[in-house]
Amino acid sequence: MKQVLQYNRAKAPELVEIPQPQMKGKGILVDNRCSLISVGTERQMIELSQMSIIGKARQRPDLVKQVLQKVKTEGLTATYNKVMGKLRTPLPLGYSSTGIITEVDSAIDRFTPGERVACAGFAYACHAESIYVPANLAVKIPENVSFEQASFVTLGAIALQGVRVADLHLGENVAVIGLGLLGQLTCMLLAASGCKVIGIDIDKTKLALAKNSGAALAILSDSSTAPTVLDNTSGRGVDAVIITAATDSAAPIDLGGEICREKGKVVVVGAVKMDVPRKVYYEKELELRLSRSYGPGRYDYAYEESGQDYPYGYVRWTENRNMQSFLELISNGKINIDKLITHRFDISGAEDAYELISNKSSELILGVVLNYPELKNKATLEVNQAIPVTMPDKNRLQVGIGFVGAGGFASGVLLPHIKNISTLRKVSILSGSGVSAATNAESFEFERTASSYYQMLIDNNIGALFIANRHNQHAEFVLKALKAKKPVFVEKPICLNTGELSNIIFEYNKAHVPVLVGFNRRFAPIIQKMKSALEDKKYPLSMHYRINAGFIPSNNWIQDDESGGGRIIGEICHFVDLLSYLAGATPIKVTAESLAMPDETFRSDDNLQIMFRYSDGSVGTINYVASGNKLMSKEYLEVFGGGLAMRMDDFTSLTIAGKNEIRMDKAKSQDKGHSAMLQSWADCLMSGSTSPIPFAEIVKTTQTTFDIISSLEKGAPIWTEK
Repeated sequence: MKQVLQYNRAKAPELVEIPQPQMKGKGILVDNRCSLISVGTERQMIELSQMSIIGKARQRPDLVKQVLQKVKTEGLTATYNKVMGKLRTPLPLGYSSTGIITEVDSAIDRFTPGERVACAGFAYACHAESIYVPANLAVKIPENVSFEQASFVTLGAIALQGVRVADLHLGENVAVIGLGLLGQLTCMLLAASGCKVIGIDIDKTKLALAKNSGAALAILSDSSTAPTVLDNTSGRGVDAVIITAATDSAAPIDLGGEICREKGKVVVVGAVKMDVPRKVYYEKELELRLSRSYGPGRYDYAYEESGQDYPYGYVRWTENRNMQSFLELISNGKINIDKLITHRFDISGAEDAYELISNKSSELILGVVLNYPELKNKATLEVNQAIPVTMPDKNRLQVGIGFVGAGGFASGVLLPHIKNISTLRKVSILSGSGVSAATNAESFEFERTASSYYQMLIDNNIGALFIANRHNQHAEFVLKALKAKKPVFVEKPICLNTGELSNIIFEYNKAHVPVLVGFNRRFAPIIQKMKSALEDKKYPLSMHYRINAGFIPSNNWIQDDESGGGRIIGEICHFVDLLSYLAGATPIKVTAESLAMPDETFRSDDNLQIMFRYSDGSVGTINYVASGNKLMSKEYLEVFGGGLAMRMDDFTSLTIAGKNEIRMDKAKSQDKGHSAMLQSWADCLMSGSTSPIPFAEIVKTTQTTFDIISSLEKGAPIWTEK
């Protein structure tokens, strides 16, 4: 399919051919019919993408700080790979579109295939022939509203939320600063609400259109603006100012303070510089309010991606309900979208559209709509066909692999190492986003992209599979690989519950193919030195593992029990595996306690003290802390026993005391074992040998993470073996 992408440092956006999107969760697949180019916002995105790294750093000093912190904790090479992974991935443009539903996730009951919908969201409702959209970012289109009209839904919801934040009443005076597309829609909404609207802009070509959009007065922004506004408000000033401009200047903020009445409100909707002049805002006791995009729910993972709605009685206007309300206003004739459309292009002419908006011409450019022809010969997912099994060739020089998932971890950590393993033939890559699949296929030298996982399963050129997508999909994809009798590497965790684990064990016992979970830490060079020192272990060990994990917001997908499984299943499994590996024994008793936090900033299981008793008499503790400080190293491990004392600090230093001497090793850079793990897996595939981690140990580690959760819930130890 075709999609508009902006590549890093490219002169202009490009229309490229990429794979179809995949169903990712509680959402829908849509064939687009129209999408709206948000001229101001998308022009800014393109200009930022075209900047050098130094230019980007100046624009986003917050991200520079994050990168420098990663260099300190993870090393230069790992940080470089992650940053370059981000820069390699092109930017999908567009965030407001309409189309026809082609597929609905089984958990969604309010949509059916064939319905017309309007969609919102960056990286979702983009300029592409087909898109995936979470259910809460889509609304049905009224019968008398066209695809073109409904394609304004996101801009309309943003404008509507700005009006709601202003909390206006019938008959009040409101100034709208910035009469681009967002400003024109705001004027229409205010006029429909019974407010007297004053439109202000630096571009005189937009003033007449503002009057057609409901502004009682439209004036040029210059030195006479404030006196003119005062003259038209009996010398008092407007009740509220809504700023819809996009500029690096603080001039709209200054002007808003000048023309607002005492105790009035200034609402910022557009992207403007926020240097607030204290004197005028203080003397008038003005309220400065910010409107957050489409409305309540924006940036909340649980709402946008997990599909959890806010109670109607408590949150009357969510972003989805704002979208619905805007389309109803169009349907009822309160909003006239047609006069805002200044240009139309077919998707095949998208590059011409962006050339138009990039040129600084005097031509009025507001609503630029892309139209899409109906897709023909669209690939469909084959089902219910027998999957042929191809036995490995012992004389082969390479093993063909299929890779699923192309997110930040995959592209920044796994794929750079896999690219350098010559015995792995990079056959096919699949991702929920066609953009990331196409980008990573090129960057890491895969022969092609796949349109579905099933396509990989039946591909005789693929001898093994790598799974690195969202946690909630791991079990399903592993089970299908085992049924196809294909060896499978899966990034941790292998599954999210005991039912999935039981199914995997059942299929593994039938398949007799190796399985590896990404417990990379046991492969780290420093850990191998510790294991070597314990080679003649005759006594049980006392082990303490402190993880300064850092804060992850509760609305992050990792914290979502359905998608990520939480941090115990999603990350603590690493540390469970490592302690068991060093002890050379399995946990028989698990006891877990969580900190009693004073508020809901942290989840109850974000700060844990976990104690293990092992089958050989060893004991171990994991102190997992999210409420610490990232300026200190993340991982610190101490191991004592049999005359040895060992200390590992963040995979960069190791101290071993034993045999009347102390040996200290300092690594050049942090190495958590990813390269060695993947090379071991490649060697396993080539030789046809067993997995580098015995399957029984994978199962035990996974079950132990479930036992940690059980101990927390019951407030008591969990005995796995007595």
